Amino acid sequence: MKTISLLLLGALVLVCRALPAEARLTVITTTTDLRSVVREVGGDAVTAEAIGRGTQDPHFVEAKPSFMLKASKADLLIAVGLELEVGWLPSILRGARNPRIKPGNPGYLEVGPLVDPLEVKQGNLSRAEGDVHPFGNPHVLLDPFRAGTIAVKIAERLGELDPPNASRYAEGAVSFQKRLAERTKDWQARLKKSGVRKVVTYHKTLTYFLSRFNIENPAILEPKPGIPPTSGHILQVISLIRDAKVPLILVENYFDPTVTRKIQQEVPSVRIHTVPVAVEGAPGVTTLEELYEHLVSTIEGSRR
Repeated sequence: MKTISLLLLGALVLVCRALPAEARLTVITTTTDLRSVVREVGGDAVTAEAIGRGTQDPHFVEAKPSFMLKASKADLLIAVGLELEVGWLPSILRGARNPRIKPGNPGYLEVGPLVDPLEVKQGNLSRAEGDVHPFGNPHVLLDPFRAGTIAVKIAERLGELDPPNASRYAEGAVSFQKRLAERTKDWQARLKKSGVRKVVTYHKTLTYFLSRFNIENPAILEPKPGIPPTSGHILQVISLIRDAKVPLILVENYFDPTVTRKIQQEVPSVRIHTVPVAVEGAPGVTTLEELYEHLVSTIEGSRR
């Protein structure tokens, strides 16, 4: 009997070792990009879910009751901020009735304002200028360097909420940051070799990515942010593409690419690609690293 008991005890120990560690913190993020960073930093010490999908325009997300329910159980809610989620996140926060994630409390974190936003507007703004973001372009996660800094900021907040794992979060963030920095060197070399120096986009989604890799964005298919392309504006873009010899148009995956058919008819030499601009925006894009790699390989022409 003693032998059997010892065998049962040994089996139980093995089973317990095989079980994953219980998640200590429940994190809700507004985007799949932020969720990817949280998983890099927290590993199996956290559970992380995203509200928005990678195929979805993050400006326009429906504030579903199911999202409110998830937020009601969260220890930490992480948003991009810079008014990216202004149209829907406040409704989710109100419906969640979770004081932990109320703005101003430790369970709420906006990362965009922490990483030196681009395109911060000065002076008075009006709706005539389109859907502008006065505090800066919110698509900060499309810069690998800023994503690394965001990982460090997230690790700091996770450590505040879960002190026993603080060093683990810090190590995960630094490791992720260093890996992105190393890969960025390779991406920079490849993009320089590609010879692509100018790219037209549909919206200003790729501003941070193009800025990081020294690629100009001389024209946007939208005449103003959030305003669909007009015939007159497209004619102007066609003229610019010809004059500036722009070789490539990138259309973010949640916009309609049909307007580019007219451009390609007029300028057959221009390459046109619909690209993911968020994690899970296309098959095989499951992490931020894979997202950056997808964009790099598309620009350099190795992805058809």
